[in-house]
Amino acid sequence: MPLSSKLPISAAILAGGKSSRMKIPKCLIALENKRLIEILISNVKKIFDEIFIVTNFPELYFYNGMPLIGDIYPFKGPMAGIHAALKNSEYDVFAFACDMPCVKKEIIQVLSEKHITGTSAATVASLNNKIYPLPGIYSKKLINELQRLLIEDKVSIKRFLDDINAQIIDVANLDKEGLSFININTEEDLKIFKNGGKTCLD
Repeated sequence: MPLSSKLPISAAILAGGKSSRMKIPKCLIALENKRLIEILISNVKKIFDEIFIVTNFPELYFYNGMPLIGDIYPFKGPMAGIHAALKNSEYDVFAFACDMPCVKKEIIQVLSEKHITGTSAATVASLNNKIYPLPGIYSKKLINELQRLLIEDKVSIKRFLDDINAQIIDVANLDKEGLSFININTEEDLKIFKNGGKTCLD
């Protein structure tokens, strides 16, 4: 099934964290003269019709003209961002972390196909026996359960995925280097990424 703008999935870029380990918001770090979030936006705009940024700091992202929504339960991690995205989206949500800009389109395609044809309420990837909640697809059917857990401050997304019996897709054959799952949380992460000669720019 080829990807097209007709896929019934929305894209949400999660940018709600405090970036406490960086001197600046990590989404705005520059990689080869493009900010991480700009690289990600450029990639997902080719695939999804509905795209928005979930953030608690909208003033940082007004400049790019993307629709912005805020967490309903701020600073409770990716589960809060996914919950806010699902509350505001037309479709199920493909959630992306803003500091993981190198997600391969092949992985987006395979996860989308598996989610649409499967019965699980969430579809996420695994690589080398490690499960990655992001990027991943989450059903609108999860809104109430996410809200309950956020109110109870139960915010472990990996435990949540286990509890709902999420569909786990091994993507080792699609991204042997694991570029899709490299996140840049610190200045040291950025240095290691650059020194390793890695890039996700065409």
